[in-house]
Amino acid sequence: MAEQSAFDPKKIELQPLGPAMGLLEQFNLPPKAITFIRKNQRAIWSAVSACVVIAVAVSAYTTYRDYRADQAAAALDAALIAKQDKRQVLEKVVLEYGSTSSGLWAQIELAFLEDKEGQRPKAIARMAEINAGLSATSPLKPLVLTNLAILHENEQQFDKALALYTELAASEGFAPEAYRAMGRVNEQLGKKDEAAAMYGKYLESVGEQSGQGKADPVREMVQSRFNQLKK
Repeated sequence: MAEQSAFDPKKIELQPLGPAMGLLEQFNLPPKAITFIRKNQRAIWSAVSACVVIAVAVSAYTTYRDYRADQAAAALDAALIAKQDKRQVLEKVVLEYGSTSSGLWAQIELAFLEDKEGQRPKAIARMAEINAGLSATSPLKPLVLTNLAILHENEQQFDKALALYTELAASEGFAPEAYRAMGRVNEQLGKKDEAAAMYGKYLESVGEQSGQGKADPVREMVQSRFNQLKK
């Protein structure tokens, strides 16, 4: 008799199939983690969807903001080189891009233009508004403080100028010029001792002349004024 084949259907015993392995099981996650995920899958998918929406929104906003900044910079460049209707062009930049750094710079340029046109009170008001809106850490803060103080000084509003120069002295790198300006303003007020003190602070802050063989005319002028006031 022929030997029966090992693959004889009669010899194959049907084995019951176990439960199908899910995707989570294939990641070898702990059973408790799998149970938690399946129990809270609706909330988990909602959170994931929210994160995706936020990421897309942030990306879109960043792209839009960069586009606006580029457009504002181009508009400001055009305004700065404009030969005619400069005020109108600058005001258009402020109107359309006021929330950008270019819009802020257009405001500053308008203040410069108003001062040049003899509208100093208007220039002071505009520059003061700009200054009030700047944070102490803004890179434009020293520029605005300096120009606002000069505007007040030119209007002989010396107390306001001194207050602004005092604030400027707290900005890193601008203390020497602030001391020199305060010395000058105090001289105009006839306060010789205060002027000498400020000139002394200036001389101390700039230190000795650099050893490059070049005289510093500003330092020499301040030294001369300091010597005269101390007599």
